[in-house]
Amino acid sequence: MSSSITPNQKVAELLDRHPQTYRVFRKHGCPDMRDGFFSLMARIMSIRNAARIHRIPEDELLDNLEQAIANDEAAGRDVEFASES
Repeated sequence: MSSSITPNQKVAELLDRHPQTYRVFRKHGCPDMRDGFFSLMARIMSIRNAARIHRIPEDELLDNLEQAIANDEAAGRDVEFASES
């Protein structure tokens, strides 16, 4: 799997680019980072720090985030192919 996500990337940047990754953070027990105080924290917090603070193995979190993006992209391709038929 090619890595478009880096440990030093800001959480908010990832959520802005790939909203489907929100579910991954929530599954791992992270708070809702779309509004309020936690949305401010997401703008300054790296994925590495989020993993450390929430005691998530960094590699596991990165893999789960990459998988969420890949699954969403694959689903989008399936819809495109279905509409071409």
